[in-house]
Amino acid sequence: MPRSDSNEGTRPADADYALDWLSEPERLLDRARAEPDALEAYFHGLDAAHAFTATSLVDSEALHLAVAALGTRQLIASTGFDFPDIARHIDWDAAEVAQVQAEVRVEPFGSRPIGLPSLIYVPGREAMTWDLPDVIANALTDKSEDRILVIATPATPERPLRRACKAFAMTGLETRVTEATLKAGSIRDGALAARVSYATAREATSSALVKVGARRLPGLLHSLSLLAFGIFQTGEEAPAILVDRWGLKPRQAQIAMLLAQGLTRAETARAMEISEATVKKQADILFQILGVSGAAEMVRLISVATVMQALTSASHGRIGWIDGSSEPLRFVHAAGGRRIAVSEYGRPKGRPVVILHSSMTTRHPPRQLVARLVSEDYRVITIDRPGFGLTDPSEPAAGTVGQDIFADAAHDMALVLDKLRIDRIDVIGRGGAQAAVAFAGLYPDRCGKVVLVNPDPISSRDERRWGVLGSFKEAYQRRPGLILPAARLIARAMTRDYLGKVLLKSMRGSPPDEALLADDDVVDDYYRAVRMFATGRLEGYVREQLYFARGKTFEYPVDGSGWSILIGGHDTLSDPANALAYWRELLPRGEFEILPDHGRLLAYADPDLIVSRLRS
Repeated sequence: MPRSDSNEGTRPADADYALDWLSEPERLLDRARAEPDALEAYFHGLDAAHAFTATSLVDSEALHLAVAALGTRQLIASTGFDFPDIARHIDWDAAEVAQVQAEVRVEPFGSRPIGLPSLIYVPGREAMTWDLPDVIANALTDKSEDRILVIATPATPERPLRRACKAFAMTGLETRVTEATLKAGSIRDGALAARVSYATAREATSSALVKVGARRLPGLLHSLSLLAFGIFQTGEEAPAILVDRWGLKPRQAQIAMLLAQGLTRAETARAMEISEATVKKQADILFQILGVSGAAEMVRLISVATVMQALTSASHGRIGWIDGSSEPLRFVHAAGGRRIAVSEYGRPKGRPVVILHSSMTTRHPPRQLVARLVSEDYRVITIDRPGFGLTDPSEPAAGTVGQDIFADAAHDMALVLDKLRIDRIDVIGRGGAQAAVAFAGLYPDRCGKVVLVNPDPISSRDERRWGVLGSFKEAYQRRPGLILPAARLIARAMTRDYLGKVLLKSMRGSPPDEALLADDDVVDDYYRAVRMFATGRLEGYVREQLYFARGKTFEYPVDGSGWSILIGGHDTLSDPANALAYWRELLPRGEFEILPDHGRLLAYADPDLIVSRLRS
């Protein structure tokens, strides 16, 4: 990602409030102590004033990005899926209008034959505010007034689609039939394209429906198609682009979305509180307008529309790019249709170890730690806990107060192990210590060696209240009601460059952490672990912060025998002495080390140490 020392163009222009807290955390701390009610009201007011707009994450391989020079009408740089003759398809007049009017422009619907990528034109100055791949960002920097970003969205992103199928453990046949059906618009035509019998295609589709958790073909294709493009915020409203750009009426757009998601016409009618006859009539009109023969074929257009909506609303950097080829993903289904997101690294027959994420990150692990583990022949597993990343939140048990969210995480871990056919697993907690304890207590026979890295105590047992992290910890403890608005405000401002500033300010006073952050790869790693929060998936973060703030400790029959607990002497969130005292009470037989040369980012700084303790 491009690096910038300037605040401008790297985050939302109205996100100064977020930097204010970081510049003077003592001010926030003083107000949390003196006027907690006023502080909570202030956060809620800011949240209301800066309406949360979720960021979309898009697989960079699913789109084609190109930078064009308007003066010479030539391409300067490009990346993404292969589209060698994109220059021939560019409407240069439309591109110039976009640049002059300083607005993102989308090709009119129907201006390009079905099957060819749709094009979007982004003015150079606007595109420079986006968090773009380096090759594109660098090409925009020179003469941005003459540069236009051209984005091509294919109807079917092939390699990302295959990765999406793999995430649900679909077989090669199921993947081939699904890809062919998405392109052809029906199972029968897909069977012909895949060169299999209709009966074989139906059987493969039925199996794929079960694996994805979809009930009907359109829902299957919709889920896989969107996952192939990337990750999008969810909402009840149909994409505005179906109305604004494609000429559908709002009711038609809503019907199109529901049918594409796999609802029957009867279910769509009930959901919209209209008659089934009305749905049928409007669906027929829809198919005519869009030039398709049914809901399955319409899925391709809906998916592209969703991508286009994400891109056209991406002003001030409200979009991020992922490299799907380097981020393994699979889903495991839990009871009630919940999905659990999992990543795997290393040989399938290696010794299994799970890396638990902290309460402020998601499953994406430090890459150097993973590389070190894989070199020692470990099979590395990472799992998003309930409500984090791509894992759905767990449902609170009926009538319960103070639900043990870490027990829910432990049950998810056990289910993942069942699906992966793993009997017993070692554990590394880069945070997430409570989840490790819950897993060991509930599934003692399945828990192997455990290494905890900077385990945090509940807030009432920790005296550290300085700096950015300490001020928020105090505010959260005094007024748990401000956790969600604060999280939304920070997530709204989150870009890679903004995160770099946050980390530097948060690690102030910890020499080893400050030195480590000079490495861009470390900041990139951390950004991968937090960027899903910008998509609005905050429930897991809020639940776990409430746990720390309210101070309830769940007890399990675990004494820490054979466990290694590593505490950085310069931890900026938890006082090392307080953390040691708290965890010694819970894990009296654990082997504790306070490391004077390490800080909060120990898991990123010293993978050799962690692996050596795991193997001891």
